[in-house]
Amino acid sequence: MDGRAVESSGIMPVIFAGHGLPINAALNNDFAKSLNELKTRIPVPLGIAVMAAHWSTPEIHVTSSPRPRQIFDSIEFQQELHEIDYEPPGEPDLAEAICDLLRSSDISAKTDPKRGLDVSVWGILVHMYPEANIPVVEMSLSYHIDTSKIIEVGKALAPLRRRGILLIGSGGLVHNIYEMSKNINTPSPTWATEADKKIATLVQAGDAVALSEFTLQNLGHSPAIPTPEHILPAIAALALKEPEDHVSFFYESFQNATVSMRSFLIEREQS
Repeated sequence: MDGRAVESSGIMPVIFAGHGLPINAALNNDFAKSLNELKTRIPVPLGIAVMAAHWSTPEIHVTSSPRPRQIFDSIEFQQELHEIDYEPPGEPDLAEAICDLLRSSDISAKTDPKRGLDVSVWGILVHMYPEANIPVVEMSLSYHIDTSKIIEVGKALAPLRRRGILLIGSGGLVHNIYEMSKNINTPSPTWATEADKKIATLVQAGDAVALSEFTLQNLGHSPAIPTPEHILPAIAALALKEPEDHVSFFYESFQNATVSMRSFLIEREQS
């Protein structure tokens, strides 16, 4: 990066956002308001790096275009979403710094100058930083990184917290689109709420290893975790927690019956 940095004693928080369906980007609902309020609780970042559920590659890729385009990546994008214009600047130096940190931990990574930002990124940031004036990079998930290896990815990114970078995981702790309702207000089945509560306990304890093991045990065996891509960013985010940090939920709800919107913040305890 260009030499900008917070004081060495400062440390940025980490966010995990349960992003739900794309339409949330266009709604002024309680979830959107929670994101807008959240930005008032944290320092203004020098840059933002988002590990997103919607992008998977053989190895980790990081967007490195100075002007990443806005991607409309859902097959059911309502017209309201196409009316949203959100194209923050990119940060090639940040993308390279992320790859250097990952490669230093023997994790394959490379920059991607062509990829833009998908809705699992801009759908959150449009509510937090609507001015789109903070540089943003998106990180992909690797096909070859499982629930345990993703912890190493999170830990490798830890130095960025002391460089003024806001790290965000975007996904869903319970995310079953196969059994979801088209009605955003449909009540959740018991299996969904029970899994969400169990996962919340692991998150609250700051135990990334336990969350990883829970995910592995239930992956494909429980309707709560039919596929891994939405919970992997949460494990990576939780792996960034340090002993002095506190974990809190800034939003807790379900949408469409089987999509958890539970979102959490990791921040340093005030002395």
